[in-house]
This record gives sequence, C-alpha cells and structure tokens, in this order.
Amino acid sequence: MILKNRQKYLAIFTFIALITLLVVQVYWLFKEARLAEDNFSRQVNKALTEAREEIGNSVSTCNDLKNYLCGHPCLNAVRKKKISEIDSIIHSKLDIHHIDLAYTFSITDSTVTHSNSKIFRNRCYLQTLNGLLEKNGIQIRLQFPGRNQFLLAQIKGAFLLAFIAVIFVMISFIVTFSMFRREREMARQTSDFINNMVHEFQTPLSNIRLAASMIRKKEKALNDEKVIEYSNVILNENNKLEKHVEEILKVADSSHNHNNTEEVDIHKLIESTVHEFKTRLEDVSGTIELHLNASSYVLKLAPYHIKLIFSNLIDNAIKYTVNSPVIVISTENKAKSLYITVKDNGIGIDKKDIVHIFEKYYRVSTGYIHNVKGFGLGLTYVKKIVDQYKGKIDVSSSKNSGTLFTIILPLQNETN
Repeated sequence: MILKNRQKYLAIFTFIALITLLVVQVYWLFKEARLAEDNFSRQVNKALTEAREEIGNSVSTCNDLKNYLCGHPCLNAVRKKKISEIDSIIHSKLDIHHIDLAYTFSITDSTVTHSNSKIFRNRCYLQTLNGLLEKNGIQIRLQFPGRNQFLLAQIKGAFLLAFIAVIFVMISFIVTFSMFRREREMARQTSDFINNMVHEFQTPLSNIRLAASMIRKKEKALNDEKVIEYSNVILNENNKLEKHVEEILKVADSSHNHNNTEEVDIHKLIESTVHEFKTRLEDVSGTIELHLNASSYVLKLAPYHIKLIFSNLIDNAIKYTVNSPVIVISTENKAKSLYITVKDNGIGIDKKDIVHIFEKYYRVSTGYIHNVKGFGLGLTYVKKIVDQYKGKIDVSSSKNSGTLFTIILPLQNETN
C-alpha cells in the first residue's frame, strides 16, 4: 500500500512539475517577446530622434518645410514634395538601425484631432518637434502595420524550440506513465502466478508428509534403522519445504507487513541452519567453517526471515561449486552494525552479472554446470529481507574465484 501511494504521489508530482514547466516556458516566451518589443521600440525611437535632428536642420533653411509642418496652407505639389523629403529622412534613419519594415507616418498636431490618425490602429511611435518650430504640439507619428508579425518572427525559433521541448516532455510523461501502469499490471500478474505456483506445491507436500508419517507409525514393526532414518529425513525436508513455501508467499506479498519480530541469537540461528545442511554437505564432501566473532549478535527481527537468508546463500554456495564446497561464515561488529559474511569457493560471478543477481528471475550463467535448478528468486528474497530491516548486502566476486556476500544489519534493535 505504501509503495502504491508513493507511486501515486510520484505521478501527481511529476504532472505538477510538467504543468509548472509549461507555465515557466510560457512566461519566458512572453518575457522574450517583451524584450524583443522593447528592443524594437528602442531602435525606432533612436531613429526618430535622429530624424528629428535632421528635420530641424532642414527647417532652418526651408520655409516650405516649416509651413507644411506647422499646418499652414501650401500648394499640393509642395506638400507632396515635403512629405517625400520627410519620408526619405525617416527611411534612412530606420535603415541605419537595421529596421527594414514597411511603415506609415503622419504629421499631427497634438491639440487637434486629425482624420488621418485613425489609420494607426496598432502602437504608434511619436516624436515631438517642439523647439524646432514656432508652434508646439507638432508630432511625427510612425506606424508599422507588420510590426507584430515582425516581432513574432524574431522569437519564432525560441518559441518553436520551447513548444517542441514541452510537447516532447509531456508525450514522454504520458508514454512513461502508460508503460509504468503496464509494468505494474505485469508485476501484479507475476505475483499472482508465484502465489498460485507455490500454492500448487502445498498439495504434494501434504501428501509427502502424510506418507512419511504413516511410515514412522510402522517404525517398530519394520525395525529397520535405515527406513527410520530416511523417513525422518523426508519429514524434516518436508517441514522445511512447507516453511519455505509459507515464507515465500509472505515475502512475495508486498501489500502486507509480516514482521512478527522477536529477540534472535544470530549465532545460534547460523549454527542451526548449517546443521540442516549436514547431510547434503556430506553427500558432496563439503565443509562449512564458522568464525562467529561478533560480540553483539542478538537482534530483534523475524527469525525465519534471517534463516531464509542463510539457507539461500548456503544453498547457492553448494549448487555453484564444481569441486568440494568450502564455505566460510563469519560475524563481527563494526560501526554499530553486525557484519555477516558468507564466502565460498564456487565458480564465481562474472562482472557483467553482479549488477543483476538481485533481480527477479535472473539466473547467472553456469557455464559447464548443468545441474543447477531454481527459479532465480532466491537472491531477490534475500535482498528484499535485508532491505526490510534497513540493512545492506554487498557481493564481491569474479569468474572462477568464488563469491563473498557481506550482510550488514544495524544494531539499533539490539537487545542485551
């Protein structure tokens, strides 16, 4: 449930982050548009200021220009000529500032409303001629009909880049979220498969237990030590398998917390686990050495969880060894933690496989060893249990050089 809530919150926060990114992108686009507009206006105002100075120089030597600018009556031919001169001055100044954009202009009196002013429907750039003429209030009003399109063209590249980036991120989020949902559904189906598979083991295990129990009832009648010994082995192994099945179901079920903890003597737990492998080790001429040097080794945890760790590591050490297995289990205390190491003389693990060994269903290539059975789940459970107790597991190995597992469990739950 906690994992599902985390995934839900992660999806929500990611979506909020994407919306925030979109808002920030839009904000910066508008800001860049404003900067482009301010830069354009600044260049136009510079050009108009320079045009004003040149017009002022012409006014002092040309009465016709003065009369036109002041609004005095003048011949149409003279009026057209002066309009052309002013247009030429404005155009040259705009060209100096690299503004190659169609424009319209008008000479207006700020104290009078001219019918010509209605043509300026977008922003107007004004330049007063006060101080150049005997009449104040005369202005040059400049209009760029294509100004907005020009400014949009200036930021088009940034806009397209930002738009594509935002769309790409949003599509990636949708695709990733869709893939995540499919993976979660696949994980659920896998969990169901494991549960069903393990439940299927329970029936034959029950039958084996029943048959072994019936054999033991006949012990006195049979009076055969070997039969008695074998029936005891069957019952013991059957009990272990049933416990494995039960614990696998618990570990595989991530929606419940099976933490029936108690004070556990780790050294005794190791010794009892090693004893269970006695018959199997004798069969392969193997040995297990114990160097239990830790001074603090009583932890509060679920005993069978830790037992499952040792069982898996010892089982792997036996399975993945060509010659007689030699397994060394050691304990010591460091930095308020219990360090447990399990070392073997097996075939080792290739560097490329080490990063994957804790993944579900991943099985290391065994080369010429063809009798290794399993589902590739053991080390997955080991890692999950260690993580559950806020511990850490490290592995050191190389091909044909054996493997060393180091389990670090914190002692904050230590009881003395």
